[in-house]
Amino acid sequence: MVNIPETTHNPCPGDNISIIIVAAGTGSRFGADVPKQFLLLDGKPVLQHTVERFRQALPAARIVLVLSPTGLEIWRCLCAGHGFQSPETVIGGDTRSESVHNAVRLIAKDADTRSVVMIHDGARPLVASDMILRVARAFGDAAVEAVVPVVPLTEAIACYNTDGTCRPTDRAAFRTVQTPQAFRTLILDDAYAALDGQSMPDDAAIYTAFTGKPLLTVDGDIRNIKITNPADLAIAGLLLKK
Repeated sequence: MVNIPETTHNPCPGDNISIIIVAAGTGSRFGADVPKQFLLLDGKPVLQHTVERFRQALPAARIVLVLSPTGLEIWRCLCAGHGFQSPETVIGGDTRSESVHNAVRLIAKDADTRSVVMIHDGARPLVASDMILRVARAFGDAAVEAVVPVVPLTEAIACYNTDGTCRPTDRAAFRTVQTPQAFRTLILDDAYAALDGQSMPDDAAIYTAFTGKPLLTVDGDIRNIKITNPADLAIAGLLLKK
C-alpha cells in the first residue's frame, strides 16, 4: 500500500460548494487492464486532469473522489508516481447511485440550506472552467435547487422499438445532459435517503423523482466528452493540444 497525503476540509463561512468526482467504475466497456479514469492522457492520469480542472475553476471548493477499493490503491500509486496531492476519498458502492450517496452523506454533515454539491464524472477530463462557473453562478438565485449543463443534439433521432422498427422524433425537444450536475446539498441528500438505494441513470433523475420539479439548464460544452472507449481517449488527446 502506498501512502499519499490527501487534502483535508475544514468548514468555514462562505465555503458552500463541494464537488464529488465519481471514479468508482471498472471501465469494462473500454477493454483496458485498468479502469479508463486511471489511463494516461498527455502524460497524466485522466482523473488527475479532471481534479485539476475543478481546482483551477473553484480553488476554494471541497473535492471528494469516489473510488472502488481496488481503484483507491491504483490511484494512490499514480499520485505517488506523479507527485500529485489527492483530494479526500470515499469508497463507492455497488452502483453509481450508491457511490454518489456515500459521498453526499459525507458532505451533508457540514452543509446548510445554501450549500451546493456538484457531481462530475471522473472520465470527463476536459471540463472547462467557464462551464463549471456557469453551473456555480446559477445558484446565485436562492430559489434555484438544481442545475444541469446541456448541449443540443446534432443527429436525427428516432424512438426505437424492440421489434427493430423506429419512429422519427423531433430532436429540437431534446438535449444531451452532461456533468457537472449541481444541487442544493441537503435536498439531494434527502432525495437519496428517500429513494433508499434505488439505482437511477444520474443525479438529475434522483432529484426529479424525489421533488417532481424540473431542472434549470445552462449551456454545456461539446468538448466535455466522456471517455468510454479508446477512440474517446485519442480524441481527448487531440482536444488538449488545441
